[in-house]
Amino acid sequence: MSFCVKVKNELAAIRPSECCKRPLIYGFMLFGRSFSFKRISVQTGNKEMAELYSSLLFDIFGAAVKITKGGSVRPTYVAEVVSEADRLKILAEYDYGIADRLINNDILTRECCFQSFIRGAFLSCGNINDPEKEYRAEFTVRNEKLADEFCELLSGYGIRLKKARRQNGAVLYTKESACIEDLLTLMGAPHITLDIVDTKIIKSVKNNTNRRSNCDSANISKTVEASIKQRRAIDYLRRHGILESLPRELVSAADLRESNPEATLSELCKLSDEPLTVSGLNHRLEKLIKLYGDIKK
Repeated sequence: MSFCVKVKNELAAIRPSECCKRPLIYGFMLFGRSFSFKRISVQTGNKEMAELYSSLLFDIFGAAVKITKGGSVRPTYVAEVVSEADRLKILAEYDYGIADRLINNDILTRECCFQSFIRGAFLSCGNINDPEKEYRAEFTVRNEKLADEFCELLSGYGIRLKKARRQNGAVLYTKESACIEDLLTLMGAPHITLDIVDTKIIKSVKNNTNRRSNCDSANISKTVEASIKQRRAIDYLRRHGILESLPRELVSAADLRESNPEATLSELCKLSDEPLTVSGLNHRLEKLIKLYGDIKK
């Protein structure tokens, strides 16, 4: 299973609330192969994605969807709304073709609905590389105006994508690991986000320690394992709004570790604005790990 399929499977497994079903399928359709009066369809290499598209359309609109398989070496699946009446009903639901903008922002007023819309867009036209090989996430958009509107939407959440023009549209992409982490978190894939954080820590530590002739492999492994445990705990506590309520010294320790994922405890102490001993800093980080463990039980 490719890394991209793993990500999409995690996203597809999220069960949307009632208010989020329409934004989710809206993103799926709008960024699909075609979204017009003549045709509403999506093309994917993943059978489960085609079936999800079909089930959502039937659940929300009662629309019949035909799934056609093509290709032999690399199978592709085209899921298409069969009835013209269903297409008209779907397009009317989203006021498509009426407003100047292609994306109807009125449907995305709630944050959960916005997140579902972005998730649907990614399931439809997104791709992400294995972070062990290359940091890159992208959306292949069939219409440049749609790409520009989508880019503007994401920038409001601090996610800034670059654009490469194509003959029939554009590719929106980022090669920044932090931006990819924010995008995945926004779409609701925290487990994959943590995998990328872990990969980044391992890469950073190995690159750093490889430059130190006096550091053996056992020390590298120890530093990597400790840093991953600490970052997992800190990331969880921050995402759930717990970290900010903790004592100042624990928050400072968390900030120090997050800013320097590859550093040893000794190096962190030297980087600290306040006097710190290795044992003192370790005690604070262990408190964060214990708190994380207690909550997860």
